[in-house]
Amino acid sequence: MVSNFVVWGDWSLASFMLLYTETGETSKRIMLAENNLGGLDQVVSFSGLFDFKGNRLPEVISHPKVIVLPKNEVSCFVVGTETETGFRIARSSGEGKTGLVDLIVVEMI
Repeated sequence: MVSNFVVWGDWSLASFMLLYTETGETSKRIMLAENNLGGLDQVVSFSGLFDFKGNRLPEVISHPKVIVLPKNEVSCFVVGTETETGFRIARSSGEGKTGLVDLIVVEMI
C-alpha cells in the first residue's frame, strides 16, 4: 500500500481524431493526429513509489492492478490500463484542488 499519494493529473474530457491535408508545390499529404481536450493525465512509475514501510516498489510488476482509496472529497481514478512499469491516474475535471489517495498495488496471477 502506498499512503498519501497526491493526484494532480486532470482527466481529459474528450479525445479527437483529426485529419489534416496539405498540398504543396511538389507533394500532397494526409496527416492523422489524436488531440485531447481537457487536462493532463499523471503518469506514475512503480519504481518511483514507496510502500507504507518505506520500501521502494519494484520497477516491473507482472499483471498489476491499482486500487485507489480516496482520502479527501476529490474523485480520483486510474486512467486506462496499468502496464508492467506503471499507470496513469487523474482527478475529475473541474475539481479545484489536488486529490489525496492511498494506492493498493497488487500483482494478479
